[in-house]
Amino acid sequence: APRVKCSNVATFPLLGCQHSSALACALRSKMKRLCVCASHLLLPQGSKASSCESSSSSDTSSGSAPRHGSARLWSALRATSVAAEGVERFGEAEWAMRCKLAVAYRISAHYGWDQLVFNHITVKVPGSGGAPNGPYFLINPFGLRFDEVTASSLLKVDLEGNIIDHGSAKGPLFKQGFVVHSAVHAARKDLICVWHSHHADTTAVSMTKVGVLPLSQEAISFQGCISYHPFEGSVVELAERERMASSLGPINKVMLLENHGPLTAGGSIEEAFVYMYLLTLSCTWQIKAMSAVGGDLAKMHVPTGEALERLYQRAREGWDKNRDHVGQKNEKYNEGLEMWKAVVRMMEDKHGAGNIYV
Repeated sequence: APRVKCSNVATFPLLGCQHSSALACALRSKMKRLCVCASHLLLPQGSKASSCESSSSSDTSSGSAPRHGSARLWSALRATSVAAEGVERFGEAEWAMRCKLAVAYRISAHYGWDQLVFNHITVKVPGSGGAPNGPYFLINPFGLRFDEVTASSLLKVDLEGNIIDHGSAKGPLFKQGFVVHSAVHAARKDLICVWHSHHADTTAVSMTKVGVLPLSQEAISFQGCISYHPFEGSVVELAERERMASSLGPINKVMLLENHGPLTAGGSIEEAFVYMYLLTLSCTWQIKAMSAVGGDLAKMHVPTGEALERLYQRAREGWDKNRDHVGQKNEKYNEGLEMWKAVVRMMEDKHGAGNIYV
């Protein structure tokens, strides 16, 4: 039977699926200029997007980017004719989602969450639920490295893996890899993004019977909400999708495919990223710690019983700014969103926004 660990541990209060549809804040069609404000893509529910409108109208003539959010992303989408063509071809919301997914692939390559041309990150196309054979999903074309993926090169497919749009790369779909993602998308309508990798340390942990141990703050943040799916070899049998969905369950967003690798999901790309970041970091530290003591858990500080429950309680209170004890009550930041924005800036500096959002 699949191991499913689930408790009421509070995890990152990240964006849900309803936020992912509010992706773009201005489209100046007459001027063939697109302004998509990166910070607006990440705004929590209830935040105002009017600042992007006003910034675009006041800064268009001078060519300067708004001060909030990622100026590089704003500039790239506003200035290039490719962006305007992307909006014309895919629509405003889908193009913005393509840009966000493209940078997610660069992030995955940066952290070693890829394996040459294998592994995938998928995201549901906003507003595609009512389309013929919808909803649709965006995925990397087979043959491109993760650091080669761009917004326009992404494939658009339906739940059965039929290609709706080949994108600019014209690559095929690696259907064996899509089985994992379609299993989750079909079973969990609340999840917008599914992120799967063969990260070495995390895959190594998935090969052990102890699973992810509560050894670090990062591991504690989602400990108790990890699912495990038994190893069935290469994912070539469509019937495994139902078993995989059953292993994940109706609530969890983190799953270890035993002897295979990690899978995270979320109501947004940002949320799936944060879980993958925390999971892989937790597993790297776990592998190092276990190596340091020759794999002898008796020589490791592994919280159990009441001590572990106190750690869970502290984690819950830490994410609830009204209950913590270090004066966060008046703070408005969202830790997960700040992590995402920081790594997006890193990718734009490394690759150039114009090489990602095209």
